[in-house]
Amino acid sequence: MRIAVLIQCHKDPQQVNFLLDKLAHPQIDCYVHVDKKADFADKILRRKNVFVLPEEKRVSVEWAKISQVDATINLLWSAISGGGYDYYWLISGQDWPICSADTIIRFFQNQDRKNYIQYWNSKNYGDHKQNNLDKRNQIYFPQKIIGRGIVQKVIKRSWVELTGGYNRTWRLFERKQLPVKFYFGSSWWALGRDTVDWIMEYLAKHEEYYAFYCNTVCPDESFFQTLVMLSPFADDKTDYLTYLHFPAGANSPVVLGKSDWEEAQNSGYLIMRKVDLDVDDFFLKL
Repeated sequence: MRIAVLIQCHKDPQQVNFLLDKLAHPQIDCYVHVDKKADFADKILRRKNVFVLPEEKRVSVEWAKISQVDATINLLWSAISGGGYDYYWLISGQDWPICSADTIIRFFQNQDRKNYIQYWNSKNYGDHKQNNLDKRNQIYFPQKIIGRGIVQKVIKRSWVELTGGYNRTWRLFERKQLPVKFYFGSSWWALGRDTVDWIMEYLAKHEEYYAFYCNTVCPDESFFQTLVMLSPFADDKTDYLTYLHFPAGANSPVVLGKSDWEEAQNSGYLIMRKVDLDVDDFFLKL
């Protein structure tokens, strides 16, 4: 059993190094993507089982844009080039394992390459009345209006309303769709080798798939979910492996503290998100 842990980080190299120490194991290799806007790639631990993506493979990751998918693809290619792995596990630099590296290895050894990825289609997404999951892919979103800036938010909302609002899209504005059913879910997942091999081969043969997602909102929350469900391994899946608190309407999960530890420990998940050394360093004392 060999696992490639794919880590995306943008802040606090010290915390990332603590995470690498926690994951240290002969059967785990860690591949680290440092956001191109950050200047600490040289501060990440260098050792046998840690591989930091070189400058030319680093991406400036922008919220809700294709760049996070780009960073993930670069991590996958780097890991594939590094050798065959039974699992590829995508996490962030602000995640923290709830259990030991030995326990993580034992867990994956018993899974027969089942895929751990959160997925739903917009029609079964709880009581979400504004169907903005569909809207993310139904209309063409120019890259410049996607982002967290106030002007971007105003322009994007105006564009959504002009095209029919969140619950419908005027036919005039419907973009040509891919011949697939779209699925959505968390950006973080663990996929088996056969699934990853299939995904990378599919992307090499279908450039239009990637091109389509370049003008969607939050493509990282649909790109890989849709591919997994399109693949021959669609039935070999279950939910993702991350414990978190994500308030309704928020853009990101809350930072966990010491009071969350007992619940996280009893959750059955392998990892928790997110933790911040500058807010509460409880996770270092466990």
